[in-house]
Amino acid sequence: MSWISIISQQIEKAFDKIRPPFPVIPPLLLICELYRRPGLSAMALTSAIIRRLPEAGIETGVNPDGSPNKINGFVRIICEEMVNELKNNARVSCALEPGNVMSVGTGSNAAGPVVVHSINTSFSKVLGILH
Repeated sequence: MSWISIISQQIEKAFDKIRPPFPVIPPLLLICELYRRPGLSAMALTSAIIRRLPEAGIETGVNPDGSPNKINGFVRIICEEMVNELKNNARVSCALEPGNVMSVGTGSNAAGPVVVHSINTSFSKVLGILH
């Protein structure tokens, strides 16, 4: 095994420990969380970033000479463009495993009404947009 392979495997192991996989959340809890969230906001994002800039040693108040601080406006513009790009151009791709989509329907035949149960038997691709 080459030294590059060994180093890359070590780096991959480190990332696996730093960033574990997203936990599986039951669909009911996801739906509850969905209706609780306020949505993506450029102003909320701007405010959160500006509030944390002092952690990086970046002043957010008026400059020492009394001139306006342009960092805050710069952050606002970046946030507005990021949110605009996400809301207007982002696409979400999802995959559904077999057995995840179930439905119940009604039909009829010569004997009368019939209840039909169905389930997806193959992988499905789902596309969505951010709103």
